[in-house]
Amino acid sequence: MDSKEYKEIKDLLVQLEQKIEALYKPVVDRQEEQVFELDSHPEPEPRPEPEPEPGPWQDPSPEITEEIPSAPETVGDLFSGFAQRPTLADSLAKTKNARPLKEVIPLNDRFLYEKVLFSQDRDLYNKTLTDLQDIKTMQEAEAYLAKHFPHWELSSPAVQKFLTQLEDVF
Repeated sequence: MDSKEYKEIKDLLVQLEQKIEALYKPVVDRQEEQVFELDSHPEPEPRPEPEPEPGPWQDPSPEITEEIPSAPETVGDLFSGFAQRPTLADSLAKTKNARPLKEVIPLNDRFLYEKVLFSQDRDLYNKTLTDLQDIKTMQEAEAYLAKHFPHWELSSPAVQKFLTQLEDVF
C-alpha cells in the first residue's frame, strides 16, 4: 500500500469518526438537529405489470390454479428429485442380456470351467453356453444345468462362480 492510499483511508476513517460522534452528541438546540442520510440506494417500487388483453382464442378471465413450489427447507429436500432418476446400475441392469454369455466370462474363468466342470470338452462348454444364451430366466438356466449336469457339486467353488456369472447375465 502506498502513501496515497494510506492517506485516503485515514481521511475516510476521520470522516466516519466525526459522523459517529455527531450521532452521540447531545442536541443543544432542538431546531438545529442534523439529519443524516444513508448511503444506500432505495429499492425501486414494484410496477404493476399490465395484463395482456385476451385474444379471440383466449378466455378473458383465465383461472390459474397452479401452485408455486415452495423453497426447500432442508438440503435433503433440495436433492430429493434425484432419487427418481435412474442410476447407472439401473441402466446396466436393462442391458445385462445384451452381450453373449461367451463374452461375459473372462478367459481365465473359461479355462477353469472347461477343465473342472466340462472335463476339458470345449465343444460341450460352447454348446452349453449357446443353449444358456437362448434361455430367458435364471430358473430355467438352473433347471437346464441340473438336467444336463447332475454330477456337479453345488458346493464347489467353480460351480458357485459359474452360477454367479450366470446370475449377472440373467
